[in-house]
Amino acid sequence: MAAWTAAPLLGGHPALDFVNTVGGRTKDRTVEYLREFADAADWAHAVELLEEDEHGYLLNRAEAAPAEAEAALVELREQREALHEFLLAGVEHTVCEPSARDRVKADILTAQHQANPSERFHTRRSWQLDVGSLGPRLVARRAALASAELLLSESRSLVSTCARCSWLFLDPSPSRRRRWCSMAVCGNRAKAERHQRNQQS
Repeated sequence: MAAWTAAPLLGGHPALDFVNTVGGRTKDRTVEYLREFADAADWAHAVELLEEDEHGYLLNRAEAAPAEAEAALVELREQREALHEFLLAGVEHTVCEPSARDRVKADILTAQHQANPSERFHTRRSWQLDVGSLGPRLVARRAALASAELLLSESRSLVSTCARCSWLFLDPSPSRRRRWCSMAVCGNRAKAERHQRNQQS
């Protein structure tokens, strides 16, 4: 696996780990973890959206064609924010902005149009995409296919959001009362703030 250390992988699904590649200590999404295309390639490899050879190929191609990689990164971030808005609307039982819904739909349809179904059922990927023709946009296409898989599965009803930050995660617990993306991160911060308030009162 690639050495992805920028942020924990806490979503429980690649599509949720995708929207969690930006965040912060509050609901504001101000801390960007995909600062350059190499970050996106490392993340995609860590969540198994890229194979080892694809990861190496994309890093080399990004170095040789930085403008192509930067354009793909901009597209990937836009795709991520539309998906986050769409998923959050589902979690909060609100109506998603049509522009975000349309973008999610377009991203998934584009990925499916460019992919071929694989009759090799023993392999990891049921949809095959050509890394040579797509180049750095392969990351966005694989993320879109992962999003489609989540939205077509029963797991979509398990998506929850952290009470403190903007991250999303699967909560399969019977009570569905998990509050934090991570007790070690947001949970402990909330406890520390509560303790400080009690000390001041």
